[in-house]
Amino acid sequence: MSNIFIGTNFHKDFPFCFDQDWLIPCYAGGTGPDEYHPPNDKGKFINVTVKNRRYNNTIFDFRHWYSGISEDKFLRAMGTQATDYYTINSAQDADYLGSACYRRFLWLDSDRTMPRITMTASEESYQHLTSDQMKDNALKYLKESDIVINREVEIRQTPYLLLSEYGSPESQYLVSQLKEYWFLFKEGILKANPSYTSSMKWFTESKVCNFEGVYVTKKHLMRQLVTEYFLAMDHVWDNTKKVYPDKEKDSYDCTEPFPWRYPGFLMERFVPFFIHANKLKKTEVPLVVLG
Repeated sequence: MSNIFIGTNFHKDFPFCFDQDWLIPCYAGGTGPDEYHPPNDKGKFINVTVKNRRYNNTIFDFRHWYSGISEDKFLRAMGTQATDYYTINSAQDADYLGSACYRRFLWLDSDRTMPRITMTASEESYQHLTSDQMKDNALKYLKESDIVINREVEIRQTPYLLLSEYGSPESQYLVSQLKEYWFLFKEGILKANPSYTSSMKWFTESKVCNFEGVYVTKKHLMRQLVTEYFLAMDHVWDNTKKVYPDKEKDSYDCTEPFPWRYPGFLMERFVPFFIHANKLKKTEVPLVVLG
C-alpha cells in the first residue's frame, strides 16, 4: 500500500506508466447504456462512477442538478472533479491524497525554478515522473509542508493573456468566462465556510495564482478542500439560470468556446484560494505538461 494516492483523470487514450502505485489512473466511465470502456487496455483503470464496498458516494450525487442533460455531457462537464470526488470518498488508506490529469503532473526531481516543463508524451516520461525517487521527494516535501503544488505565476505572465491588463484571479477569469457562475461561486464559498470572509479579497487583489492546480496534500486537507468546493457548487447549481451552457444550442456572452467547463475552471482558482484562506504551508514545484 502506497502512502500517496494521486487520482489521475483520463478522458482519452494517452501514454502512461502503470508499473507504480501512487499515481492512479481513473476515468468517469458512466453507467448502463452510457458506460464506456477504459481509455486503453494496457493497464488497470478505476471507473470512478462505479460504487463498491468502500465507495458509495460517486459524482452521481450531483446528477440531479443536470437532470435535463445526458449522462455523457454531465460527466464531461464534471471532468477531473469526478476523480477528485472519488479520491476523497473511496476510503483510501494513504496519508496523502492528490489530484492530477493525464497530461499534467508535478516535477518532483529537483528544485527547479521555472514554472513549467514540457516533456514528450511517452511511457518513458511517466516512468521518470512516477519513479521511487520522485515519490520519496514528494514524501519529503509533505513532511515539511501542508501541500505540494505546481508553481504559482504572475497573472500577467499566464499564457492566456496578452499583456498585464488583467491582474487578479477574478479579472483573469472574467476575461473569457460567464460572470454568473463566478459570483455565485463566491457566494457559495462563504456559505460553505463563513470563516473565509476576510480572505475573499484574494480573488480581486492577488497578483499570482497556481493555475492548473496539480497538487498532493494531507488527507484531511483534500477532503476539506473538495467538500467545500462541492458545497459551493451546490449553491451555483441551485441558483444558476443554465446548468449546462452549450454554445451549439444558444448564444452566450463569453469567448470561452465550451462554457459548460466552468466547474473545472472554478476549482482551478479555488485550490490556491483554499491554500491562502487556510494559511497552508506550501512547497511549489514546476508543472510538467506532457505533449
